[in-house]
Amino acid sequence: MRLVAALAVLLLTGLAGCGSGDADPGRGGRATPLRVDGNRFVGADGREVPLRGFNHSGAEYACVEGDGFFDTPDGGPPSARVVAAMRHWGARAVRMPLNEQCWLGLPSVPAEYAGEAYRSAVRTFVERLNDAGLVAVLDLHRSAPGDGVPREQEPMPDRDHSPGFWRSVAATFPAAAVVFDLFNEPFPYGDPDGDRAWRCWRDGGCTLTSVNTGQPYVAAGMTELIAAVRATGSRQPVLAGGIHWAESLTGWLAYRPDDPLGQVGASFHAYSFNTSCAAVACYDRVLAPIARQVPLVAGEVGPTLAVGSAGVDASCPRSAVRDGGFADSTLDWLDAHGAGYAAWSWNPWPDCWALVRDWGGEPTAWGVGLRRRLAASQGGG
Repeated sequence: MRLVAALAVLLLTGLAGCGSGDADPGRGGRATPLRVDGNRFVGADGREVPLRGFNHSGAEYACVEGDGFFDTPDGGPPSARVVAAMRHWGARAVRMPLNEQCWLGLPSVPAEYAGEAYRSAVRTFVERLNDAGLVAVLDLHRSAPGDGVPREQEPMPDRDHSPGFWRSVAATFPAAAVVFDLFNEPFPYGDPDGDRAWRCWRDGGCTLTSVNTGQPYVAAGMTELIAAVRATGSRQPVLAGGIHWAESLTGWLAYRPDDPLGQVGASFHAYSFNTSCAAVACYDRVLAPIARQVPLVAGEVGPTLAVGSAGVDASCPRSAVRDGGFADSTLDWLDAHGAGYAAWSWNPWPDCWALVRDWGGEPTAWGVGLRRRLAASQGGG
């Protein structure tokens, strides 16, 4: 979900108590590479690493808009002090949405914030997260075929650039504590289910219409993106989000993408206005069988809202957030089933999506419950 909000320059001081030993007691130190073991992620020591935390949005759009690499006061990657505030919440993972064209340095985006300069900024943030004991979930969030400008979500990755993006990302992070989230919110044909959509999702080769260019393009499938990662020798785990904007996982097991290393997990996105799956009954019916076989991660979880999906990207004030309800029942279910999740989003925006009020980590109404939940799970797993 792309929700760009103006940020004020906020104080980065006053983070007393956010030292490197405060969060995650008994599990201090640098994060180590993960692997899939059954339906769990484990670290180098074989102990489970629950991927629970939040998104930090910005690197998917700031570079295209010419504002910087991240949506931060200086446009740079969040500082070590900000990362310490993230860790102080008790998070184990931070999902980082990325931009295909900015990473590859294609001419459709501002050169100042693309190519090696962009890649260096991302590497810096990953390094800071790993140094603080946090896993980075790298997500292909914005893309476009041909010479398109990647401003909006495409229905599927493109064969023009997306395999090259993942070859480059995988080669950049051969030994970091990262997980590769292959594509943000697939929606081939806008279909919530059906063989045609799932075949397109897994195998690619289908022709779709680009949201960014209005022209037809050939989609890349999840299996070929995994192949692009593995072609580099990378053994890093990958996540494949379902169809219908990652809401629907009904066909995920039947169309499970091939990974020769068996290092693939399932991802879905949970918002209160979802139309395919937004209740515990659906989670029990659709998600629970998947969670018994592979790692399950809710790559985005939104708050309980008093508004629906209509116009929510343009206007969703903080006053729309409600306690309890959808968000609590969803996170309770995920916790109970050993699944991961990343709430949307650890950014001090003036809207309903913001988990924090400032860069020091002061929580909003949406953030209060999540911070409490993450802190309670410190050291677990």
